[in-house]
Amino acid sequence: MLGLVRFAATFGISLTLPLVFVSAASGQMRHTVIQGDTLSYLAGVYGTTIGEIVELNGITNPDLIFPGQELILGGGGDATQAAPAGGDTYTIQPGDTLSWIANHFGVPMTDIQEANGIENPGMIIAGHTITIPRLSPSPTPVPVPKLQFPPQPYDPDIEAILDEFAYAYGVSPNLVKALSTIESGWYQGAVSSAGARGVMQLMPGTAAWLETEVFGYELYEDSSAYDNIKMGVKYLQILLAETGGNERHTVASYYQGLSPTQAGVFYPDTEDYVDMIFRVRDAYWPG
Repeated sequence: MLGLVRFAATFGISLTLPLVFVSAASGQMRHTVIQGDTLSYLAGVYGTTIGEIVELNGITNPDLIFPGQELILGGGGDATQAAPAGGDTYTIQPGDTLSWIANHFGVPMTDIQEANGIENPGMIIAGHTITIPRLSPSPTPVPVPKLQFPPQPYDPDIEAILDEFAYAYGVSPNLVKALSTIESGWYQGAVSSAGARGVMQLMPGTAAWLETEVFGYELYEDSSAYDNIKMGVKYLQILLAETGGNERHTVASYYQGLSPTQAGVFYPDTEDYVDMIFRVRDAYWPG
């Protein structure tokens, strides 16, 4: 889920300034990372230095920041764009749609559009924070239907690719097989309602970030199961490192994003997703 200018140009998104807000409690200026942000780009935009951002956020690798990650940019001051007031707030995650957000919080989608001045409900950007209007007394998440236990997929060619990249990137092949079973049933032609594609169900923004910032060359995740699996397993390796080797947190981050997982937030549908993947692993690929 490219600096903001490059991201907008690549995907045809109207250019807006980066989202930043000031914490009322601490007076600290904060920014939620979106696809393509780099520390050098953020330092230039907000008049700070890479070293200061690294120190304030305890970043060990200045070349590795993630969409959805919240960064402290320095002391108080005027924000470039303030998160709107008047209700609860939610930071859009890669893969979110406005209809999913509305369903999750039990709020009519038109109310969210009106509260945030969103004219095109299909044009929301990962990393932006929006207001969720309060209903009486507060929005209650709508239960998401439970995942159904899937049949075991059978495709020796796909399984060989899953094994190849699991071993190459140091990720449990059994976990990779279970996750891709839940995501797509090992079907490269799978396309989700949110636009995720292929065996590993990669979102376009995540795929673009992996190509640009991780691999450094073009891959064909839409048409090639080999490339799709390569990118998805590499992403799992990155998340595994960021979560300290915790497989459950890695799987949760793959589904809902790294930032909420690191903050200790697990949505009910995330819990269901994680539990189902480990049930599938233990049933079909134990040990």
